[in-house]
Amino acid sequence: MVTILRTLTALSGLGLLVFGLGWWVHPAAAADMLGASLLDGTGRTTQIGDSGAFFVGAGCMLLWGALRKVPTLLMAGGGLVGLVIPGRVLSASIHGGSQTPDEIIAECVILFLAVATAAAVNRSTHTTFG
Repeated sequence: MVTILRTLTALSGLGLLVFGLGWWVHPAAAADMLGASLLDGTGRTTQIGDSGAFFVGAGCMLLWGALRKVPTLLMAGGGLVGLVIPGRVLSASIHGGSQTPDEIIAECVILFLAVATAAAVNRSTHTTFG
């Protein structure tokens, strides 16, 4: 079971990493995949830099945590993705943004997967004899 969880988490991390690199290499396509448009000027610089950094950072933490069996990295990567959820809810409920239930579900799945993988890795590496 640990192997399956690690594999799914690593694939999720790899997907986020590739998407983040896409923000830096071809930002118009990345924005389009999210149903967004590119901003102008400083807003565009911030949008590309921050979005790319988020996806690359979260993806690297999940991928590296899964490959190297590091629960702390798995929790950090999953937590980072999980923090998007309240931002989406606040955006839709009080800032005039669109509701994005499909994206929220995907982020919940990644968060759950990261937590489950971290717990499984922690159990498998900290066995007790007694």
